[in-house]
Amino acid sequence: MHVALAELATPSGYMAGPPLTGVICSILDHGAVGDNRTLNTLAIQAAIDACHRAAPAGSTVLIPPGAYRTASIHLRSNLRLHLASGAGLYGSSDPSDYRVSLQWFGGRHKANFDALVRGANLTNVSVTGSNGAVLPGNASIIDGVGWKWWCWAKCMPLSQPWCRVFNPTNQTLPPHGRPRLINIFNSTGVTLSGFTAQNSPHWTVHVQNSRNVVLRTLTVLSPRAVGNTDGIDPESSEDVLIEDSYVDVGDDAVSIKSYNITPDGGVSTGIPCRRLTMRRLTLRSRNWCIGSGTFGGVSDVIFEDSTIGTPGDAAAPVPWALKFKSHEWFPGPIENITVRRIAIGVVGSTPWMFPTRRGGVWQLDLTYGGKEPSTWSGLFPRARNVTFEDVTVDAADYAGRISGLNDSCFERLTFRNVSIRGGSAASSVDAELGGWTCAYVQQSSFVAENVTPPFGSCSHCEACKRRHEK
Repeated sequence: MHVALAELATPSGYMAGPPLTGVICSILDHGAVGDNRTLNTLAIQAAIDACHRAAPAGSTVLIPPGAYRTASIHLRSNLRLHLASGAGLYGSSDPSDYRVSLQWFGGRHKANFDALVRGANLTNVSVTGSNGAVLPGNASIIDGVGWKWWCWAKCMPLSQPWCRVFNPTNQTLPPHGRPRLINIFNSTGVTLSGFTAQNSPHWTVHVQNSRNVVLRTLTVLSPRAVGNTDGIDPESSEDVLIEDSYVDVGDDAVSIKSYNITPDGGVSTGIPCRRLTMRRLTLRSRNWCIGSGTFGGVSDVIFEDSTIGTPGDAAAPVPWALKFKSHEWFPGPIENITVRRIAIGVVGSTPWMFPTRRGGVWQLDLTYGGKEPSTWSGLFPRARNVTFEDVTVDAADYAGRISGLNDSCFERLTFRNVSIRGGSAASSVDAELGGWTCAYVQQSSFVAENVTPPFGSCSHCEACKRRHEK
């Protein structure tokens, strides 16, 4: 079915992405019903498959206005899934509606529920919506309806009264865990833009082992009280651009990962995550981070011209802002990282999740949860050529923690034009009162210029004992 382009525009006339051309297939022609009650998985998948058969070199599947309940749908190559203004996909809360397949997740090959929107081994695939340039947007929505899943998983550090409604018998998760909202695996030429991704049962936007990826004008939301709801997770991917997006979730807003993935079977191999640019992001409630999996290495990353928290609003804290973490079983190198022109609000205790925890801006660790790397992988985490510059912080309980390892120091670490303006961190060099804590940083290459509070304690860091230090 061909649809007039005017039907796809928002009231302001904006349409995300390039104009829809070629064969355009509406899910209504395949029996979809937008009443948020009818399960439309088969109808939507039929539209995708039929459109791909009709025009394998390029087609668009249109989600018209309406609320379409669905479980896992699977994208195809050379295909665009477009949500019109007023269109929404809403995930089923019944585990039996979801397909289970073997997937690489968290460094392991295991059976898991397919994501609500999944694409694997594809070329030239996109999901677009009609949110326009306004952030946060709500014209086009993909909603995981995660409440039952969260209560089954018990992933809230603080008890939530609504779980008595969604999980009255105190069930636990089914054997195959929780579906992610959007998962793209081993694909080239990926575009996600112009829609709201919200209430994911697990991680929200997870792009794995892919190349030439653009994520633009996304709104990513979940309740701040719910953990394991990462916003945007690029994993083992390269040539990635993430820009002009808004993230307000209950776990890492952005988490760059590199795990071991073997798309075609055989020996497990670490695949790097490299050449990523992230700019003009609004990370409202949580942090930007690298890790915990860094097995194949994370390198050549630029994060710039963005905000974390809510600068100017003392009532909207984040628990921390900039974080490195290295998994016990999947450690690897972190290299050539530049973080610049970042404005951060208040960093402190968060009543919805960490009401008694002091807030520190930087959490740069080569461990995760205090666990040093296992000898299983034969690898050691490493951090070198890392720069933070032109970073302002409204206030914080303490400046930060930098923790290398006895056998692997932070090398060529630079802080330049960094200012914490308020809170205990603004005036103290004493780590206990609000300054920095620092261990295993290579002093000969460490640079701190125009930093408030100054690195008083870092001048006493232990000497690096790395055997192969250059």
